[in-house]
Amino acid sequence: MLGWMLRLLLLFLLVRALMLLLGGVVRGIVKASRPQSEPPSRQPLSGGTLVQDPVCGTYVLQDRALSLRTDAGGTAFFCSERCRSTYDAQAARPR
Repeated sequence: MLGWMLRLLLLFLLVRALMLLLGGVVRGIVKASRPQSEPPSRQPLSGGTLVQDPVCGTYVLQDRALSLRTDAGGTAFFCSERCRSTYDAQAARPR
């Protein structure tokens, strides 16, 4: 009796593994047949100007960047408060 139950369990597991394998193959074929597009994180940004943080070099949308007026009358843009504070502290130091 136990032998038959083990055989049935093994058969069930084998059938289940084959179904999962075939399902993955079918999903791969369907995905490959669709037109390729860039993932959402890689799509180019539209409708905004990118500015570079002078401290860490990160590019940020100007609308979302933190700004600071410089002594020269220009504006510097930053990705975070930490970068803005670092820049401000460096500018305040005597040379």
